[in-house]
Amino acid sequence: DTTPTGALGKITQITFGVLDPGNTTTNLMTANVTGGIGLHSADLLTDLKSGYLLKADPRQQFWAQMFGVLAGSCFVVPAYRMLIPTADVLGSDRWPAPGAQTWKGVAELLAKGFSTLHPTAQWALFIGGALGIGLVLLEKAFPKHRWLIPSAAGLGLAFTTPANNTISMFLGAAIALWLEKRDAKAADRLIVPVSSGFIAGESLVGVLLAALVVFGFMQ
Repeated sequence: DTTPTGALGKITQITFGVLDPGNTTTNLMTANVTGGIGLHSADLLTDLKSGYLLKADPRQQFWAQMFGVLAGSCFVVPAYRMLIPTADVLGSDRWPAPGAQTWKGVAELLAKGFSTLHPTAQWALFIGGALGIGLVLLEKAFPKHRWLIPSAAGLGLAFTTPANNTISMFLGAAIALWLEKRDAKAADRLIVPVSSGFIAGESLVGVLLAALVVFGFMQ
């Protein structure tokens, strides 16, 4: 499932780009409110769905969410402030923040106008939009052959996500497909929990490495 943070935020950005043109702060902050609501709502439902797939007790999931809020307030916020002391580090090689870069680009575009874009960027914007619309229309026109049509969302993510993440997604999907073809029962039992473990482990290791860099143990 795709969290609709970007889509909802972009709608708000475009709306306030018309209501208050040229004001980047208003554009970003209003979109942030909309995107934040969509993000937390969708993440909550995604967690519940993951628990459902793993046959977890909904009541226990609810209490886990409650304790997660407390843990986030006490530990995650200070850790984030430690790793990201200022917003200037976002967008760097260490913290690429592709989502933030996309929001920034849309805000600047709406504030300054299309004329400020390089001609190649204007063509890329037009081609990307046309390709995205075309792929969605193809899926609607040929539902039986949908598996042959590239995902518009997937292509968009590939252009904004670092290559190492994109390649990892491809390899994980390929392994999951191979396992489904080889042993469907094992795939149904293992793919979700193993994938969740890899995602959580990668995130924890990333935070650990960043902390080591901050404290001077690594460069």
